[in-house]
Amino acid sequence: MGAAATAADGMKRTSSRIFAGLARSYEKALDYATMFQDRRWKTWVMRRVKSGSGGLVLDVGSGTLVLEERLAGAGFTFVAIDLSPEMVRVAMGKGLSNVDAVLNGDAEFLPFPDGSFDSVVSCYVPKYVDVERFARELARVAKPGGAVVLYDFARPRGALAPFLDLYIQGGLRLVGVVFGLAGRGEAFTFGMLPRIIRETTWDLEMVGAMESNGFVEIESARLTGGVVFACSGRRRASA
Repeated sequence: MGAAATAADGMKRTSSRIFAGLARSYEKALDYATMFQDRRWKTWVMRRVKSGSGGLVLDVGSGTLVLEERLAGAGFTFVAIDLSPEMVRVAMGKGLSNVDAVLNGDAEFLPFPDGSFDSVVSCYVPKYVDVERFARELARVAKPGGAVVLYDFARPRGALAPFLDLYIQGGLRLVGVVFGLAGRGEAFTFGMLPRIIRETTWDLEMVGAMESNGFVEIESARLTGGVVFACSGRRRASA
């Protein structure tokens, strides 16, 4: 097993622990940790996904179905998959009518046939996985011409980087200390995120990985000053 694969496996174990303690309070924690910016980021995603009768969207790293709940009645039908059994249990308890299935599974080994989905979306997954393997799986399960859209935290770059680093490395860490003093399960999450964000290079690798796996019309953006990196593309249509 290569060093990159070993590191990715370690990150997945870390993510499992992060989200195990966060499932019940995930939605509040998401709003607070992103200062309510996550709602804007999800809007960026869904503007790039086609809706319509019969269209099926795979949500990789679906958490507690925040995206699906906000899009109830908007014409999207979802299959959701998440690595955390705790997240899956909370998600299944919502009984959303626009979700066909909620599954426990690994983003690097998606349990679906080739070309199963009209679109694929993913939020907060790339920093935990092997980027090349992840891009390969996204390309495999998307239909020819299907959109793949994703975003995640990234190390801030550019003019605002010092200020954003202060928030990430100082603010999030402080929240973790407060939760720890209160004996809350979220303490591990907020304690680990600053280091993970500081060390990740997924944003520098993803566009190249998508290109090498047959994506076209690739678009990328740094959102909210660069604290999040987002990208989208379409699987090359069959000749």
